[in-house]
Amino acid sequence: MSEHVERNREGLERLRRLTSLSDSELTKDTGNGWSVATVLGHMAFFDRMLLLRWDAYEKDGVFAALTPNHFDMINYAGAGDWSALPPSAMVARCIEAAEQAVARIDALPDKAVAVAVETNRPALLERIIHWGPHLDQIESAIGREI
Repeated sequence: MSEHVERNREGLERLRRLTSLSDSELTKDTGNGWSVATVLGHMAFFDRMLLLRWDAYEKDGVFAALTPNHFDMINYAGAGDWSALPPSAMVARCIEAAEQAVARIDALPDKAVAVAVETNRPALLERIIHWGPHLDQIESAIGREI
């Protein structure tokens, strides 16, 4: 099993423990006006975006270029919607999107994995790169490990 597959599985197990969060914990502030539930919405969005990025790669043979500015704009535009959804629904949405992302990565042909590595796009293979800091942020906000 490749290292990214193992790390994704470990990260997915950590994400699945989010089901232990109470409604009160889901509304805790994580900074910058975001709640735990908002962070979960953000995570779900970017896992779904990963699926689209792999679709585009399969169709066009190249990865769409995204700059840090794109991510800032997406976060600014999406935060209101992610905050408006019921907090308890965000846990399920986050886990579902993560499971879909991991399944897609697991099914990638070796050539696609090699291209992601060669073009320095590790987050397209290892979701824990994105999930880990957010899970740490959530644990800090709720005051306990998940």
